[in-house]
Amino acid sequence: MLEDERVVHVRGTPASGKSTLAHLLYLHYQKQNTASVIIRSWPNGDGVYADDRLIRYAQSAGYSFITSTNLYDADIVWIIDEAQMSYDDDALWLGFIKFQHGRSSWGPRICVFSSYGSPTGGPQDFSVGSPLAYLGVQQRISITPSRIQGSPSIALFYSHVEFDDVLHRICNDYKSPLPLDPDAADYIFSLTSGHPGAVNGILSMLKKVYRSDLKHQKIQVVEKAHIIEILNDEEKSFQYLAQTGVQRSFVNGEVAPQTLAVLREVLFNNSIPRNLENKGIRECYEKGWLHAESLDANATHIFCVFPTRLHAKYVEHYYTNSSVPFPIERFPTVERLAEATLRKISSRQLSSTAGLGTGAIIRPVEAAYQDEFYRALHTVLGFSAKISSEWSGDGSGRIDFRLPEVQWGIELLREGDRLGEHCQRFVGNGCYTQWIQKGWLKDWLIIDCRTWIPRPYDVPGTKLWRAVFANDFSSVEVLDSSNRPLISRFALMS
Repeated sequence: MLEDERVVHVRGTPASGKSTLAHLLYLHYQKQNTASVIIRSWPNGDGVYADDRLIRYAQSAGYSFITSTNLYDADIVWIIDEAQMSYDDDALWLGFIKFQHGRSSWGPRICVFSSYGSPTGGPQDFSVGSPLAYLGVQQRISITPSRIQGSPSIALFYSHVEFDDVLHRICNDYKSPLPLDPDAADYIFSLTSGHPGAVNGILSMLKKVYRSDLKHQKIQVVEKAHIIEILNDEEKSFQYLAQTGVQRSFVNGEVAPQTLAVLREVLFNNSIPRNLENKGIRECYEKGWLHAESLDANATHIFCVFPTRLHAKYVEHYYTNSSVPFPIERFPTVERLAEATLRKISSRQLSSTAGLGTGAIIRPVEAAYQDEFYRALHTVLGFSAKISSEWSGDGSGRIDFRLPEVQWGIELLREGDRLGEHCQRFVGNGCYTQWIQKGWLKDWLIIDCRTWIPRPYDVPGTKLWRAVFANDFSSVEVLDSSNRPLISRFALMS
């Protein structure tokens, strides 16, 4: 790719593997005996002109043939890590990099790695000079492969194949093995989106938590249920992760109200337009708490998202707390709360095409009910109650929404998908019965969201609602498990 394009821009949030990839790229060229220079971080503010700085770096690396006369034509590879530190250096971007952009087969090759920057080419604006030359989609590498036609198929985050390879290497380490069930591996991938730092963090946590049980053969393999068990204690889970490299990619410390509002909006809506006039958006963007991704080749529509579901959960856990008690007088039952939430659902949101979600991945259409119910639930409660959502975000783990203060839970289904399996979780030896027995779950509701009336479902102990939406999502009515009306059809919000 670098051979063909000459200039490549790699963007990713902290702990996403940029520095590792930069170093591996450098080693690759060194093994090929190709002249290559890696710059770990770009100094600025010392008055040194960019061309002079590059020449010094080259000569310090032993390439004395690089001079001011051939800097722009020499066959050498430049790898600039932490390139966001160079955004104020107009001479570098508007001179050296811009000059090389568009040359087809000769001159320096330049690969820049940055934690933020425009999808089309790095800095957002310049104090002087003209804008940076446009970088085409074929020159952009992001955290996950873009759906824009012509984009590279590679990305910073692991693909599923790469993820499996990493798991094989780490889990089969003879000093500290971690036998992992395939379903557990898939759950980790859904939680991390293949984020290198997040993957390492989760595996490190599992090794610490289950090392003794594995050593003494209390368990033979770490299963998905074991992962969910430790994640149920969110505070303890994040304490484990704080001991790993992924911690530096999380939001940290107190944040300004405007920044907090941005983080919460992305949490509830999955994304937010990248408006850098908004100080909160700019802070989240420049600190790598949110990742910016374009939806089109010209980058006219850029949105900010959380890098992974893990990062969204971190914000949910630490930045949505409130000292206001749950409004039990308004919502004395989980059913009253569910009805109020359904009345806040937006028909436009449900009927709109799938949008961008965590990891800059297009959310599947079937996730619309969960996404919109989560947003509406926060609209109803504001921040008068803690809402804990399922870790992976795909409904494959624990209950979808839990309200710890009142110990309620709400599970959402789409068109009856695995209805029997979900209902059985709450009865007999189901996976939620331990929560019920321990008092962690005192009341619950299963809401089957659908666009057609199903057959009755009569199973003792099932607390099931059928939310039957109109085909155009303009209205909804609620039936019980026997299809008896509970709430008459009402119009949804636009």
